[in-house]
Amino acid sequence: MFLLLIFNLAFHQLDTARVYQQPEVVTTATRTPINSIDAPSRVTRIDVDEMQNAGFDDTKSILSLVNGIFVNDHGPAQIGTVLLRGTSSEQTLFLLDGISLNNVQDGGLDLFLVPTNDISSIEISQGGSSALYGANAVGGVINLESRTAFSNLIRVDLGGGSFGNQMMGGELSEGIGPARVDLTVRRERGANDFNFSFNDGTKDIPMTLIGADYLEDMQSLKIALPSSSGMTSLLIQDVSADRGTPGAVTDSAFVGTARETDKNTIAILKNTGGLGVFNYSASAGFIYSYLKYFNPDTADYSYANHFYKMLSVQPSAQLSYLRKQFCGTTGIDAELDQGQSDEMMGAHERKRIGVFASGEYDVRKNMDLETRLFGALRYDDYSDFGSSFNPKVGINIIPLAAFPVHLRANVGTSYRVPTFDDLYFAGSGNPDLKPEKSTDYDFGAVAESLENQTPFFVNLGFDYYRIDTRDGIVWRPTDPSELIWLPENFQKITSHGIELSFDLKYESFFALKGNYFFGKSLDVSDPSYPTTYEKQLIYIPQQQSSIAAEVTPWIFNFTAALRYVGERFITSDNTEWLSPYAVTYVSAAVRISASSFEILPKFSIDDLFNREYQVAPNFPMPGRTYRLGLGIQFNQDNQ
Repeated sequence: MFLLLIFNLAFHQLDTARVYQQPEVVTTATRTPINSIDAPSRVTRIDVDEMQNAGFDDTKSILSLVNGIFVNDHGPAQIGTVLLRGTSSEQTLFLLDGISLNNVQDGGLDLFLVPTNDISSIEISQGGSSALYGANAVGGVINLESRTAFSNLIRVDLGGGSFGNQMMGGELSEGIGPARVDLTVRRERGANDFNFSFNDGTKDIPMTLIGADYLEDMQSLKIALPSSSGMTSLLIQDVSADRGTPGAVTDSAFVGTARETDKNTIAILKNTGGLGVFNYSASAGFIYSYLKYFNPDTADYSYANHFYKMLSVQPSAQLSYLRKQFCGTTGIDAELDQGQSDEMMGAHERKRIGVFASGEYDVRKNMDLETRLFGALRYDDYSDFGSSFNPKVGINIIPLAAFPVHLRANVGTSYRVPTFDDLYFAGSGNPDLKPEKSTDYDFGAVAESLENQTPFFVNLGFDYYRIDTRDGIVWRPTDPSELIWLPENFQKITSHGIELSFDLKYESFFALKGNYFFGKSLDVSDPSYPTTYEKQLIYIPQQQSSIAAEVTPWIFNFTAALRYVGERFITSDNTEWLSPYAVTYVSAAVRISASSFEILPKFSIDDLFNREYQVAPNFPMPGRTYRLGLGIQFNQDNQ
């Protein structure tokens, strides 16, 4: 009976109309809406709902399939950071609705604390973008866009899987007068007691990971008030977690005792609208983060009991002029950061104000040939180390009208600011540090099948990049005993490489995506140190690739993906490394729809062939992992 119901619903839903690919409109690469193929640099847009329906439920797994991104994953529920185009995690700028998420304490962002339940899309803009967004956008920008639901619905999600994983959550979206209210909640927990092998140098020893259990809660409320000319919205998001953080497994008797408590609260008030020929956007963001780290182990001086409190307030205003031939944007933003920790020398504060302008000019020589010119510049002034000015220019051109290949190129400068840890860490901080500075170049080509001419859609991309970083902040020993380390503006790094990608779709039935990345991030600080000069930076792979296939017959969805990561050096002289690994993922899902409700069961297996591997040294990853989920959605508008 169940199978009959499925096929009955499937035939009622079957639509034989041809489905064509529509151009993806993105904003992160230019601050104004533009088709991704027309942008001056590589930009990728991810539909989060589609990824979740295919079983990719967390930020780590979603971003791990993006070309040029390496997710430095320390295990389930452990810290995960992004290395974009061979740069460090502190050199990628994360935004939520335009508000910076990078923690002023250490400069990065833990992906475990970035939920996707209330996110509609993710845009990844490759390449330096400080001329548009300011600090930390050396490798690129990852912008999360929160969801605004415009239909009345109730959704319940349940899930479970290997190693004690349990998940429950839900969403309620309602119209209250002219306003839209969307409430999302989620709780997930797990034991993480998976088995692995530890090699002591002579043999493999079976072990079980202990002390990596976790409990994570997320609540999100978004209120949107549409008007005739725009929208006012308020997003409040709270994420809290209690997790064991056992750290690196160093011997066969290892038992992790450290724990970490996190709490992140974000509030974003935003208003958008039109003023004649102009569009405007004004926002104010508030971020409070608290971290408590406790390790009761007194052996080897491991005992620790530390806290970190960080506050960031970020107002901004932007005015845009959008016309067919010219688009221009100008704006001003500011930021107040405050931090306090028992590991810092007192409480500290940073103030910043920035102004920016960008433009796009469409030069058309005839009806078929087009050239787009891009320019941006930005000035930021900081209370603790002065100012930074960053320009950027770019081009996107179709040289042959009969062969629609877009050529694109960029050149610009970017920078990263020192973190509070760099400046004020007790006994080791250096308040005289300057920002890291970089000059970045990239050029590439992208070809896309013409719209509405075939049921097939094809997109092929190639990009070459180079990022030269100077005044890189690196912690170095200050005496022969190497017991005291201080940060200095010492490092020079050259990062360069290529990115290849393809995207093939046949109507709404079949999709195949793949990419390949090859890049080098070389330390060119000092030729007098041959053991490190022109050597690859540790933990950054030179090669990685992924391929994902999706088949969607009727109401079914089948997905398979393979991720490959090459060797990562773990010593500065490149004499020791972690082995390459390849991980296979498969999933199956069904969407059963009736007039007023949908049922969405799904099943997935990660690491299908049970390969043992490590992403970071001495941090084991689980083997074959199962996950079962069930979503039930009531569409009240259809009742």
